[in-house]
Amino acid sequence: MQYESGEEVRLGDIVEYDVDPNEYVSASVVMLGEDYSHSELEESFLQWVTTDNVLENDNVVVEVEHEKGNYMFTTLCCVKLLKREGV
Repeated sequence: MQYESGEEVRLGDIVEYDVDPNEYVSASVVMLGEDYSHSELEESFLQWVTTDNVLENDNVVVEVEHEKGNYMFTTLCCVKLLKREGV
């Protein structure tokens, strides 16, 4: 799974995506659709995603920075990698 830039998507990546034409939000990648690998998700959310298989193979789940539990499903189109966790 890769960003449009060609870099590999990793759990914990800090990304930026647009929510409106001129509004961008920073978030952390918390789940990958290709294999459902995840990090630190609320148990009820994780159970819903895995039980109902609602995450597409080419999508990710991001958690809006500074808003614990505010998850969003998104494609990688127009998602920009800002930094890697620990880098």
